[in-house]
Amino acid sequence: MTKSVLFLFCLLIFQSSFAQKKKNYSDTAQGVSFDMVFVKGSTFKMGDKKGDLLLDNGVNPSVPVHEVTIDGFFVGKYEVTQALWGAVMGNNPSEMKMGNHPVETVSWDDCQEFLKKLNTLTGKDYRLLTESEWEYVARGGKKVSETDVASQNISQRAWIITNAQDNQHQEVGTKVANELGIYDLQGNVWEWVNDWYSESSYKQATKTNPQGVQNGTTKVYRGGSFISEEVFCRPAYRNFDKPDVKMNFLGLRIARSL
Repeated sequence: MTKSVLFLFCLLIFQSSFAQKKKNYSDTAQGVSFDMVFVKGSTFKMGDKKGDLLLDNGVNPSVPVHEVTIDGFFVGKYEVTQALWGAVMGNNPSEMKMGNHPVETVSWDDCQEFLKKLNTLTGKDYRLLTESEWEYVARGGKKVSETDVASQNISQRAWIITNAQDNQHQEVGTKVANELGIYDLQGNVWEWVNDWYSESSYKQATKTNPQGVQNGTTKVYRGGSFISEEVFCRPAYRNFDKPDVKMNFLGLRIARSL
């Protein structure tokens, strides 16, 4: 085999391996499977375009609108379910216990313990989404992130206060998926993300793969829940609490870098 043929052969193997890394896939932990969706990276405008997402103190922490570039990554097709949490952790902390519903009553600190055990079981590096990754995915990714489609017809995609049966979270994946084929980003349960919260973090943000401020006292969660009105489910809305707080409307979704 000549050097040129060998080079082409190696190049084809590399390209094939890289392409496989960018495909949707399913993984398993202790017999419970979960699906991961590949999200193609791009640049989008992050923040509150309407300028009306005010907190109780009158501050809008979702401004200024700023351009962010996100690398491709994998994201959970569904919120972490009680079944998956139970398989990994050996317990179900949820107040409303139903296996294929999202896990809740978990703190940000609890999520870190879950991820450590999940990574040990799978041999992979799962993590929480960054706040910018979460908003990019919630806006529909590369094709539609510049539109306002994710702020329209929210009740079609989300279990919220006006449609959640028995005033509780619902089975994952039972509403319409967003443009990326991902479910329950809006409504059902709020989702912890990795970032520390700061009212002024957008003014300090780096453009490429921002990680948020480096320290703080509260962590961000996103997306709204079954007791939320539509405005709290808009992609730019930011919420936060201390990392040890547990609520029956607060869960998580996982991600993984390429």
